[in-house]
Amino acid sequence: MQANKKAPPATQIRGSTRSAMMLIGALCLLAASAAEAQQGRFDVRSATTGLRDGVYYLTARIDYRLSKKALEALESGVALTIQLQIDINRNRNFLPDTEIASLRQDYLLSYQPLSQRYVVKNVNSGEQTSYATLFSALNSLGRIRDLPVIDESLLDRKGRYDIRVRSVLDQNTLPGPLRIFSFWGNSFRLASEWYTWTLRE
Repeated sequence: MQANKKAPPATQIRGSTRSAMMLIGALCLLAASAAEAQQGRFDVRSATTGLRDGVYYLTARIDYRLSKKALEALESGVALTIQLQIDINRNRNFLPDTEIASLRQDYLLSYQPLSQRYVVKNVNSGEQTSYATLFSALNSLGRIRDLPVIDESLLDRKGRYDIRVRSVLDQNTLPGPLRIFSFWGNSFRLASEWYTWTLRE
């Protein structure tokens, strides 16, 4: 007579299932990371305003990750314009909110093949800085410190105001062929969500 095979202990089955689930989870994370690397991502991690000498100043931290196509274009000599968009709206109880001010700050990111350095230029002021790595350039670009936004005198003392910030890759400044390509694809449609907070109650 053939002996009956013993079933594996329940704890062993649960352990195997747990290991399989952990493996599947890890594979999903790797797939998500690979997709993000292909598509890129802009993300406003934090933003605050401070009042000093009658002027509101913005400090923000933005995470920049270029898509594969945008990175290829950059290293092929195409300068990328990254635009910081800032809007200030007044809150009204029984009427739609009204826009009080809108600020656009442009930064030009380029690669210099001879020196093998990345250059970030503040288009508004003309100031520029070069970096040895793309990581350093994007990290510096993502640290906004004491950017003047609006004079306190332009705001009603009794008014309530919200401020919002986002960052986008300006497709309108791309060369013609790339601009057409970006219209049909998502590789150059890089934009963060709006990050909103109260400027003044």
